[in-house]
Amino acid sequence: MNTRYLIVFVLLFSFKSHAFNLTKFEHLNLQMGTWLENLGQTRSSTSGATNGFEIIPYIGVGLEYNIAPQFLFSPEIGWVIQRTEDEVSKNIFFLRGDFSYQVKKWLKLKLGSTFIMQTYSGDGGEDTLPNGDSQEVYFIPEERRTAYNQTLDIGVEFIKKNKSIRLQNYIYAWNQDEERMTSYSLSFNYFIPLEDLL
Repeated sequence: MNTRYLIVFVLLFSFKSHAFNLTKFEHLNLQMGTWLENLGQTRSSTSGATNGFEIIPYIGVGLEYNIAPQFLFSPEIGWVIQRTEDEVSKNIFFLRGDFSYQVKKWLKLKLGSTFIMQTYSGDGGEDTLPNGDSQEVYFIPEERRTAYNQTLDIGVEFIKKNKSIRLQNYIYAWNQDEERMTSYSLSFNYFIPLEDLL
């Protein structure tokens, strides 16, 4: 059986079962914030300084599904606004699924995973840049290239009424010491009860 059909069958069965109840979706979550990619881990100048805090805007939308008292599942989708650096345009799209534990009325701890799709495009060519004590030739792509990553996520969210501030950590290659990289996001979130929209 084709895997695609199997996935569709499982999803349809899940929606019809009593274990999955659409009325347990409680809030629509609107997000905007900054994406801190590989913070402090990549060089940002010829002097060897690493990248620091910068504003790289992103937007997102999600839902909150009430699994049990104090436990939520939050599927989210988002886009890091396109930016161009060194003649290369970069887009990041993500699909995130987090489990949340409501420790206090004002505090949630989050654990989950994000599927990240990064696209790169440019006009082609090459550029010579410093690399340590020597020069290195770097190629600029002339067509769109796409990279896919799955991350392990850890986050904390501070809540006041229907608003929150969230700090999220994305760990790439979390089980490989030499390949591991970490990105962060800092976001403002606004929650709308679904019953107000329906």
